[in-house]
Amino acid sequence: MQALASLVGQRRASEIEVIIADGSADGSMAALAQRFPGTRRIAVPGGNLPMLKGAAVRQARAELVAILDPSDAAEPDWVDEILEAFADPSVCAVGGAVLLAGAASAGNVAAYLFEYGAFNPPIAAGDTQGDLPGNNVAYRRCALTDTCADILATEGFNKPLLHERIRARGGRLVIRPEMRVHHITHYAFVAFGVRRFYYGRCFGAVRVRRARPAKKVLYRVFAPSVAPMLMARHLRRAASHPGNRHLLPGAALALCGVCAFWGVGEWLGCWFGPGRSCQKLY
Repeated sequence: MQALASLVGQRRASEIEVIIADGSADGSMAALAQRFPGTRRIAVPGGNLPMLKGAAVRQARAELVAILDPSDAAEPDWVDEILEAFADPSVCAVGGAVLLAGAASAGNVAAYLFEYGAFNPPIAAGDTQGDLPGNNVAYRRCALTDTCADILATEGFNKPLLHERIRARGGRLVIRPEMRVHHITHYAFVAFGVRRFYYGRCFGAVRVRRARPAKKVLYRVFAPSVAPMLMARHLRRAASHPGNRHLLPGAALALCGVCAFWGVGEWLGCWFGPGRSCQKLY
């Protein structure tokens, strides 16, 4: 609801196409789409999150494609900032700031720090060799549907694979701090941890499946080190970030727990495949 309301409230709302990818078995989002004129709903029953986003990308008609998750609300100039970023023809993808707007519980803050803490202001503008936030990101459509057509067809919107491919083809990924969304969530620790376990296992399995033989061996050998490495990385990143360090004392233990969920999942994925984890991504 907040995501759609923020889109129809954009200063350039009349110029954008809004697509809802509905993965519900009963089409329950149809009524919601009808409340926002001009919104187009596509049905992907049973689709996981990468498949839903991939289907929406393939259905999009505009030259630029932006992604906003259901739990996020974009600021009114969000579209303006995206267009400004793509005024440079060499830019293939742009991501912006993600501000915490949900509950202050340890589990919810840990979830935010794990997923989006790197995009809490202040963040550096310009080219990045790091990540872009999956809930506040935009692409030239050709960078996805042409450069990454095979990935979209088989893996859906698998962000790490897409970004790796775009960079390998010489595409620029940039950060624009003025492109801001508010992350409105109320995660319980265990529920979010289980979600990270599924993501970690799916990620590990897909990465091994697509890797060359030598890299498959490396991924499997070093899989047990993923959890402690994630803990060290996220704790260090939060402690050194002026916008996050005050959040860390109450959420450090939960953040380590989230890293453990992901690490165990990736370990199992590397060795035993995805199981049903990829179908449970949402």
